Amino acid sequence: MEKFLFVLNRGLEDPVRATRALQLAKVAKEKGHEVNIFLVDDAVAYAIIGLADSVVAPTGDNAKQYLDYLIEKKVTFHLCTPCARTRLFGEDQFIEGAKLSTASVLIDLAAESKVFTF
Repeated sequence: MEKFLFVLNRGLEDPVRATRALQLAKVAKEKGHEVNIFLVDDAVAYAIIGLADSVVAPTGDNAKQYLDYLIEKKVTFHLCTPCARTRLFGEDQFIEGAKLSTASVLIDLAAESKVFTF
């Protein structure tokens, strides 16, 4: 199986990109691939409990349905540390499987994975 890294940098203001990134991560996981998600900039909001609950794309897909699946399957959500701290998000607010990470971790993950960016 392959390793996939999904990098999302758009926040709640862009439900299309976020929902599609999470949907494709779900499909990759369903196919048995290793999946990591790295959230940078405004996308760190997706790792905060409840913030994605009302994010719906024009297609009717909602971010929560994909997040719930990925959480259930123990996919790791890496959050850009300075991005989360600047927005005053604390680890006690994170969804299960989310953790603070650095640019160095992002580069390491990218070096060994097929990368999708949204």
